[in-house]
Amino acid sequence: MPPAAPVSGIGTRDILFGTKALRTFGDGMMSILLAQYADTLGFSGLQAGLVASAALVGTSVATLLVGQFVERFGRRRFLIWGSLLTAATGIAYAASAHFPLLLAVAFIGTVNPTSGDVSAFLPIEQAILAQETSPATRVSTFARFNVIGALAGATGALVSGSTSLLDNAPSLSHEAAIRLLFVLYSFLGLAALALVLRLGSTAELPQGSARGGLGPNRRRVFTLSGLFATDSFAGGMVVQSIVALFLLRKFDLAPALTGAVFFGTNLLSAVSFLVSARLSMRFGLVNTMVFTHLPSNLFLVGVAFASGPGLAVAFLLARSMLSQMDVPPRQTLVLSVVTPPERAAAAAATGLSRSVAGAVGPSIGGALLGTAAGAPFVACAALKSGYDLALWSLFRKVNTSEHG
Repeated sequence: MPPAAPVSGIGTRDILFGTKALRTFGDGMMSILLAQYADTLGFSGLQAGLVASAALVGTSVATLLVGQFVERFGRRRFLIWGSLLTAATGIAYAASAHFPLLLAVAFIGTVNPTSGDVSAFLPIEQAILAQETSPATRVSTFARFNVIGALAGATGALVSGSTSLLDNAPSLSHEAAIRLLFVLYSFLGLAALALVLRLGSTAELPQGSARGGLGPNRRRVFTLSGLFATDSFAGGMVVQSIVALFLLRKFDLAPALTGAVFFGTNLLSAVSFLVSARLSMRFGLVNTMVFTHLPSNLFLVGVAFASGPGLAVAFLLARSMLSQMDVPPRQTLVLSVVTPPERAAAAAATGLSRSVAGAVGPSIGGALLGTAAGAPFVACAALKSGYDLALWSLFRKVNTSEHG
């Protein structure tokens, strides 16, 4: 499919910010809807975790394909396919009620059960944004990119609570209300498609450039991938769906209130992205990543031992102010330590490692949730702290401006 001509008044960054908003709105909504759906269908914690894991495994496979073939077939074309798959995913969830079918839909589809963005198509957007920015403006651009995503995800989480309102509609069960929002997810995919079709040729790798793939910085990317895998595996044990299930089963928190809680956590994360950009420019990318992450791990332990829902929510909100501050500097770090033709492959490789490792986390988190309610939170905090210290030890002196 040939690139479209640029549309007057709509820049490449605006289009990417728009697709980010649509995708993360859907993720914020679906991450909680999946927990509600699992509970409505009577799934165990392990089954709910397996559905989340299947989604992350599917994302891993798709990310691998993106890293291998995106520069060969075109960035815009891959984003079009992703939008169409999103539309199909919502319809498939709405039509599925049996555990094996939900596993299959989770694997093939685009739903992200985490509170962060691990979409297979994120590396494409990151490579395009890096191409559109200079080293001096890159971290602030990624901060704005993630702010938009966090605000949209927060709104999506809030909308997930509308199932309680829809329950009051005549002849509409709770299960039917959830399926109605699955259909809304499909329309988000169609809206993203309308935006992606507006991308011009400037979104592609410039003509004459090497056709992507990892080159001289392969070892550096693989080291970062291993570290990020540890972080993602730990975070996978407390993905938003697992936290929602924890709040529902331990404190019997209503779906609408749970949605409001995650609206708050995503809102605070959005604010933290802007603070993160300023800290990164002053103290460095790695220092910002590590020394905001470590205190957030302590708040996660607080959730595990909270004596009531109010205290648990307070710890979750406190954690959200710090836990995502590493996202803009992490994305900037990966794209700044490689050459331009390596960017999509580097973003895909690190994204793949995060997806593969994160795919295991929800199953283990769900199983731990069945043995001791706070166990996933303690295990996650311990592993994340180890990752933070290893990252600081290995990369605190890395020059991130050598490739521009």
